[in-house]
Amino acid sequence: METEQSLTLTRFWYDDVCTVGRFSLPSGIHLFTIERPWLNNERGISCIPEGVYRCWPRRFFRGGYDAYEVIDVTGRSHILFHVANWAHDVRGCIGVGSGFDPGKRMVTASRIGFGKFMEEMEEEEFGLTITHIEAILT
Repeated sequence: METEQSLTLTRFWYDDVCTVGRFSLPSGIHLFTIERPWLNNERGISCIPEGVYRCWPRRFFRGGYDAYEVIDVTGRSHILFHVANWAHDVRGCIGVGSGFDPGKRMVTASRIGFGKFMEEMEEEEFGLTITHIEAILT
């Protein structure tokens, strides 16, 4: 019996510009995420609520490459994990990067980090839990 993959994205940085989190791939590689700030789950301008979700492969038509969609977010759709370094690069989606630069409020090496993410998830559905730790609020 095959075990379904699952990721836990732990948000740790919230401010009026962005929300930043971190997760580990099954191999142990750590990646970072960048989202818009929390604005009451407003479509296209807010990060999504903490919770448990399903993710499945989907084509990112604006970017022209394969990505993952977070599904079953109340009041929202078309929420993708994709390449993005800055919060303004996403419209309610989740950008993935290899590092985090707090001074610039951005994730770094997004194409590299996203490539590792896509390679390791192997085009399979997976579970996603979004949570937080004591946040840095600036």
